[in-house]
Amino acid sequence: MTTSYGVGSSLVDGLFSSSLSSTQNAQLDAFAQNNLVKGLQLYSDQKYDQAIAVFKRAIGYSPKSSAAINAYDYMAKAYINLGDQKSAIEAYQKSIVADPSQDAAHTSLANLYYSQGDYGKALKQYQQAAKLNPSGANYFSLGQGYLADGQYDNALQAFNTVRRQAPTDPYGDFGKGQVYAKQGMYADAISAFQRAIKIDPGYWNAYSEMGYALADTGQLQQAQDIVTNTLQANAPDLATQLSTYIDSKTKPQILGNSYSDIGTPFLTVPGPGTKVSNLGSLNLVNPDTTQTFSISFQFSKPMDQSSVENLTNWTITRATGTFSSDSYNYGQTTPSSEVMLPYNPTGVIYDSKTMIATVLFSVTQNSSANGTIDPSHIQFTFNGTDANGLAMDPKANEYTGFTGVA
Repeated sequence: MTTSYGVGSSLVDGLFSSSLSSTQNAQLDAFAQNNLVKGLQLYSDQKYDQAIAVFKRAIGYSPKSSAAINAYDYMAKAYINLGDQKSAIEAYQKSIVADPSQDAAHTSLANLYYSQGDYGKALKQYQQAAKLNPSGANYFSLGQGYLADGQYDNALQAFNTVRRQAPTDPYGDFGKGQVYAKQGMYADAISAFQRAIKIDPGYWNAYSEMGYALADTGQLQQAQDIVTNTLQANAPDLATQLSTYIDSKTKPQILGNSYSDIGTPFLTVPGPGTKVSNLGSLNLVNPDTTQTFSISFQFSKPMDQSSVENLTNWTITRATGTFSSDSYNYGQTTPSSEVMLPYNPTGVIYDSKTMIATVLFSVTQNSSANGTIDPSHIQFTFNGTDANGLAMDPKANEYTGFTGVA
């Protein structure tokens, strides 16, 4: 007689099968881990194509294991290093399917969309990451997503959350400063960046963003001080970028005049009563004769060539200063022998390499051949634009021989 202990053959088979399956899974996880390690070494050696092949094997052995999730991450990074962002996006998408709970994959995928300028898709991934893990870091990324998408109120809420969660970190105030700057609230932006810097004096991005806000309000010297005193030594890339921006906001100036080989140089030193016949060649000794003169001007920054060479952007007039000494003929009545110069030049040549404009204009002797002029108070004015389309600095767009640049 056979004694039964209540364990049927089907249950024994099930337990054996379960044990076998568990053993197989453990082996597959081990294979996946081994391939992950090999792939990481290849990745470290910058052999990205080979690393991707090994990462794929790791995923194939155990698609939902932690090794596979890590393999997806580094496989995406390898694609990024190869310049293949499309495949990197697909890798993160598959990683999320394998484990939807990982907020880091959502953030990494969002960062890729962000780098491509696809802010709508990026924002959705940032939102999911913050939902899965409402950390300060995820809310900061979410705020950046809202900011890029133009949702400033939502961005401000996200950065306020960062500030509440981590009041001793600078990131909440930094993000708020970015929002205020986008809204044109520059005073609030600068205050927010200053708070971030007070928390972390080494937060160079906050200095940089504050510099942009200062430049946008016309406080160009203060912005330049940030470049010179802080960023050049600590964050040279940020210094270069901010310097370029400051330059784009800096109105061009005439720095001074020089003499040119083109035409006859116009001497601006002689004062009132200078005889026209003494200006150039013997040609102007004769009545009703004309001679072309030139004067060159040095600009402070690259200019728009077509603007500089547009004759209507230049005027040649008699100076009218605040004091008699600044005015043509020292403010005295001009004699009947005084000759008038043309209001606009006859030609302008701009050298983009030297940033020098040579202005050509004509002087005509009167019919009595006794013409006079006050070269020191002839005013040359330029009202064009620089290479960025920025108008001239009104404090440095005029030149006279007596007062210099004004």
